Amino acid sequence: MSETVVHPTPETLIRFHPLNQLSDIQLELLGRSIQVHTAGRGLQILQQGDTTAFSLYLIKGKLRLHASDGRITEIADGTPQAQNPIANLIPRRYTVEAIAPTEYLMIDNGLLDGLLSTEEGITATELSSDRPPYDRVMAENQLTEALLNDLNNDKLILPSLPDVAVRVGRAMRDETTNARKLASIVQTDPAITTKLIRAANSPLYAGVTPVDSCAAAIVRLGADTTHKLVLTFALRELFNTRSSVLKSHMRSLWEHSVKVSAVCYILAKVSNEFNPEHALLAGLLHDIGNVAILSYAERFPEVANDDEKLEQVMQDMRGRIGSIILRNWGFIEDLIMVTKEAENWFREHDGEVDYADLVIVAQLHTYIGSPEMMHLPTLDQVPALNRLDLGEELTPKLSLKIVDRADEMISQARAMLMS
Repeated sequence: MSETVVHPTPETLIRFHPLNQLSDIQLELLGRSIQVHTAGRGLQILQQGDTTAFSLYLIKGKLRLHASDGRITEIADGTPQAQNPIANLIPRRYTVEAIAPTEYLMIDNGLLDGLLSTEEGITATELSSDRPPYDRVMAENQLTEALLNDLNNDKLILPSLPDVAVRVGRAMRDETTNARKLASIVQTDPAITTKLIRAANSPLYAGVTPVDSCAAAIVRLGADTTHKLVLTFALRELFNTRSSVLKSHMRSLWEHSVKVSAVCYILAKVSNEFNPEHALLAGLLHDIGNVAILSYAERFPEVANDDEKLEQVMQDMRGRIGSIILRNWGFIEDLIMVTKEAENWFREHDGEVDYADLVIVAQLHTYIGSPEMMHLPTLDQVPALNRLDLGEELTPKLSLKIVDRADEMISQARAMLMS
């Protein structure tokens, strides 16, 4: 005899976030599309590392979440924690087991996104996360809601691209622009002028004789490389904050971005598919959304003073906000895609390798040997690695060997960015 399928009612579904944003008709349709699952005491519902794209909601019972570091969290039905999707980051960071007779929902993220998303709206999976205890959720939500409200009302305070980068970009669109004209623009910013000359004389670009003027540096580098390097150097000033509490976060964000940028540059150098300077820029921009989030966090001391809260908000929002920043700056789609997909470790897509693939692989290289790697996939689990063309069949071991061989070049690229 077959088991009777039980569908959740709209009254059950509306208890959960973000399902409570759906209309009555949408709730009815969703309820007919899914079923209520049951689990007895001790049954494992979710395995750490699982990558299946669904959202788990607790209707009735009690769950225990086991983290890789030994931390245990228990969530009971009817509590504030149970109103949100449980252990929703992919790959999963927790093993979830029932510790009482339990009823739960498993909702496909594609189905949920289709119901929730609008042309410019934010989807459920962009906002879903491993929700922390309720006393932390409230503070997080205040910051997240401020970001969302300003975003949806076109009032989001976005960082501005530094003036010298804007002017160089404008000059690049003028066919009459030459090295002398570009130099006259770059030289309005003495710090960037110094960095550009230093870059032209670095082992990455150096010629037979050193250059000692901005115009000579531009001639050596070429207009396109000059443009991308000016953008790269100008971005440094955005990674600043007036808040003493957030300074360390902004500094760590810059250092991480520089590391990823340098590895992107080197991987692009040994590949036939990427422009190295564009790769450098992609690595530096992949977390640009966090710059805006940290700026907003100055107004929310409860979040700013709690690393875990702040990290959760950044995980939830950085991709969406980063893509809006780059669109506002007029950047092309391949860099916008980087901000959206840089943390999507198991990303699959049709077509050829792109800069998002490159940044994903570069990021994992920078995390090797760090505590963060415990929560991340290994290189051989990441589809992006197989799409890179580095001249021979690429394996994680070969990929690491390439980066190891290029260690001096990576140091030179980092020095160029950090100087």
